[in-house]
Amino acid sequence: MNNSISAPETKLFADAVLKGLSLKNRKLPSWLIFDSRGSEIFKQITELENYHPSRCELEIFNTHKATLSKIFSNSSNHLVELGSGDGDKTMILIEQLLSDGIELQYTPIDISKGAINNLINALNKKFPTSKLNATGLVADYFEGLATIEKAKKMVLFLGVTLNNMDIPDAKAFLKKLRGTLQTDDYLLMGFDLMKNPKLLHQSYNDELFEKFNLHLLDRINDMLGANFDKNLFVQQGHYNPHTHAVESFLYSTCKQTIHIESLDKSFDFAEWETMQTEQSYKYSIEDIKALALESGFKISENFYDCKNYFVDSLWQAAGN
Repeated sequence: MNNSISAPETKLFADAVLKGLSLKNRKLPSWLIFDSRGSEIFKQITELENYHPSRCELEIFNTHKATLSKIFSNSSNHLVELGSGDGDKTMILIEQLLSDGIELQYTPIDISKGAINNLINALNKKFPTSKLNATGLVADYFEGLATIEKAKKMVLFLGVTLNNMDIPDAKAFLKKLRGTLQTDDYLLMGFDLMKNPKLLHQSYNDELFEKFNLHLLDRINDMLGANFDKNLFVQQGHYNPHTHAVESFLYSTCKQTIHIESLDKSFDFAEWETMQTEQSYKYSIEDIKALALESGFKISENFYDCKNYFVDSLWQAAGN
């Protein structure tokens, strides 16, 4: 078992696995996949030709960077990013802001110390004598936001992180986020839009997605002393028209019993029984408008890629 993880993290992981495997329709949260190896595989996924969100969002930032810079300079003096990762899209905006002569305070917040260190080092190397003051925070989003002074800010929540949350969880997250912001603060957030289900099927059934989902079994084995055999499971992604989400499942290819040492429990799998490992909700513009209103925001502007596959929606915190 992996002893390099802290006891609270191990308990959180164990509780999530126990809860998910105990459900009649087994379902595990996708965050369980994301150790350094899981993140590495996902980065490879974002570079696939058929995986649209990352490519579309890069296009949006390259196309609309001047507009975003002008909005920021007229309203904010602090750029905050939640779950910054490698910051590839944000660097496009930062470069534009600096070329427009803006003095910039940038605070990326991520639970990964390695990701924050790599990003800050990359920024210092790329902009060595600039007007950029970049200070990373290794923290939970809300813990990090609580430490930031009450200056006017623009918060970035890019990619598809919100899309991976259940709708009730997404609403609760956004309402909590609104509570940390001042009236008129900006939130720029990524939404993957509904598109042809055949395109969605292509996007979520590459062999890298199977490798990514099967890595979850490695993690449970490593963290909790389980005996999952990856060779006895296969992955498939399906668009569910009722939930409006692409849902990924691992199928057990045979009847088998999995024992998890740390939980002191065994779980029986029937042949072809499923275990859901991921979900990615696909939004309409009407969905996004309703979500903003319900969460205490108003939509200021929507920025699209050329195919309208993805939108970065700019919200402003509404007054009470």
